Amino acid sequence: MSLLTEVMQRPVDPGYAAAAERRRAAGDPRPGRPRALSAVAALVLGTLLAVAGVRAAVGAPKADRGRAELLERVEAATARADALAARAAQLRGDNAALAERLGGDPAAAAGAVADALAVAAAAVPVSGPGLEVTLSDAAPDPVQVQGAGAPGRVVDRDLQTLVNGLWLAGAEAVAVDGVRLSSLSSIRAAGEAVLVDYRPLTPPYRVSAVGAPAALQTGLATSVAGRYLQVLQDNYGIGVDVRTASAEDPLVLPAAGRLQLRVARPPTGDGAAGAAGGGTAGSVPAAGAGALDGQEPDERGGVP
Repeated sequence: MSLLTEVMQRPVDPGYAAAAERRRAAGDPRPGRPRALSAVAALVLGTLLAVAGVRAAVGAPKADRGRAELLERVEAATARADALAARAAQLRGDNAALAERLGGDPAAAAGAVADALAVAAAAVPVSGPGLEVTLSDAAPDPVQVQGAGAPGRVVDRDLQTLVNGLWLAGAEAVAVDGVRLSSLSSIRAAGEAVLVDYRPLTPPYRVSAVGAPAALQTGLATSVAGRYLQVLQDNYGIGVDVRTASAEDPLVLPAAGRLQLRVARPPTGDGAAGAAGGGTAGSVPAAGAGALDGQEPDERGGVP
């Protein structure tokens, strides 16, 4: 116990204290060197940390500026494309009005045929009652890996099947997130993004179809596309929301933004009448969407 008491009362050995007193009496500066070295080391370390922090702070804004510039370029290009599409639609309307003023009865008949074909070709905007179906991704599952192959994500095949089902149900015009579909349209995937006419879209995906609401809803529900959507909803948790639009609150679909005249010939005799009564826009499926083959999805990503 006496040893413990001595350690507690005098933690420093008396010999160390005596040696330190002798050095101070002799004027020996050696005890100050460790303090000076410690101060220098601390100063150097602080300088290195400061330089590293400054470099990191300078590099981060450069990366942020690069991302911001890329986003600005994408947004600017999208805005230019939208402006050009609106300008093209305006010019088409001006041309139609000019042709109507310049022509007589033959021109009026040809104009009626052209109007009917313009709707089928998605060359003009349309509005009216119809059906709107919204597909949304399932709630994230913490157990499963998220990404382009996640079973709860809406993929291009899902939109293709829905669009084809609406065409078969009698839709006169169809658009996906405001992008009007024509016989030249495509619905594809690029990584995790779904592209409609090469424009990337983000979920939820809103598919609008102009036509008789009751006929569209019944035709879709009893078709292969309806069963396909039911499987997506029951087995994979994908959201499927169906809304009808009345004549008082109509759907408004823009014209397609990518149309190019490839073949033209003057209508003669019965050819004009055949063109006028040859069908509606509902007979024009989205190109590349694939025909409904009566099969249901056994795995996410497509029908075998």
